[in-house]
Amino acid sequence: MVSSLNEWMVSTYGEEFSENEGLVLLTLENLTVEEAQELRCKVRESGAQLRVTKNRLAKVALKSAGIEFADEAWSGMCGILVGDAESTIKAAKQIEVLWKKAEVRKVNYRAAVLDGDVMSASEAASIAGMADKDTLRGQICGTVMGTPRQLASILNEVPTSLARVIQARVDQGESAE
Repeated sequence: MVSSLNEWMVSTYGEEFSENEGLVLLTLENLTVEEAQELRCKVRESGAQLRVTKNRLAKVALKSAGIEFADEAWSGMCGILVGDAESTIKAAKQIEVLWKKAEVRKVNYRAAVLDGDVMSASEAASIAGMADKDTLRGQICGTVMGTPRQLASILNEVPTSLARVIQARVDQGESAE
């Protein structure tokens, strides 16, 4: 019974892990029930899911999905944050907001996979600082539109300046002669 239950869990998690673009391995150190519930709610609000499972089962499920993390990433109680790339970034931002004020940090990044790239613990911690797609699109539009706008301003300045000079000459009238 236990073996078949473990096999079912591994296959279910393996499918979920392989279907999502973002996956972050977290250590959850001594969370209270209230903290765990708040963490799950914040992650769920961002569109991602937090899975807490046995490390051994998670390792097997990740391996079946083609993902392997270093052995040192698996120390302590682990949780796996899964979702698409956008929701994973949003969830990481929510985690940072949640633990920024805390005296003791109880959630730490161990490893991650984002859009197929495996990341170490320090790289995984940088996910919260990444810009989401809407921010990136705005930056790209600003960059692309900035140059034509500047060019149009420069080209418009020549006739505008000429018109100002002519108007000044007209305003002077005969006294300019």
